[in-house]
Amino acid sequence: MSRIFFTADSHFGHDRIIEYCNRPFASAAQMDAGLIQRWNARVGVQDTVYHLGDFTLKKPTYAQNILRQLHGTKHLIIGNHDHAADHTLWASAALAADLTVNGRRLYLCHYPLREWPGMWRGALHLYGHVHGSYLPLPGSMDVGADVWGGWPVTLEEILPTITPYDADQARQQQTRLQLQPW
Repeated sequence: MSRIFFTADSHFGHDRIIEYCNRPFASAAQMDAGLIQRWNARVGVQDTVYHLGDFTLKKPTYAQNILRQLHGTKHLIIGNHDHAADHTLWASAALAADLTVNGRRLYLCHYPLREWPGMWRGALHLYGHVHGSYLPLPGSMDVGADVWGGWPVTLEEILPTITPYDADQARQQQTRLQLQPW
């Protein structure tokens, strides 16, 4: 039975991300090997992975070489460091995705959003970009490598970490911003 995984912000080949995010590697080559090992230890060839952006900052040939080593069917949610030429290397590439996994509606975007399609009806938002530096809003979660130790994760692993979004409570707590009177 195939499974669906999520990850973001691998930054393959990016030396400086090791320092920026305190990753436990001595070099980008060591980090790449570690990320590939973790990916392939979890993801089978029949599985699907949604990578929520910032796969690599390197040229398309570098991305292609890494992608060939990774198991599964790979879909890219485009991040701010993903080059346009890389998009053809993936099963699909989009700025966002709205999908249902195991009966749960998900909205995928590289960036954390304050509100997303379906939020008021229970849709969950998965994102990357912030490398664990923002606490997630109710109904959302950062699926980035720096949050999950470099491991791609399933929805079943993510769900217990998400604070439920309560639309009724949110309506009661709503305040409005008004800088000028009518």
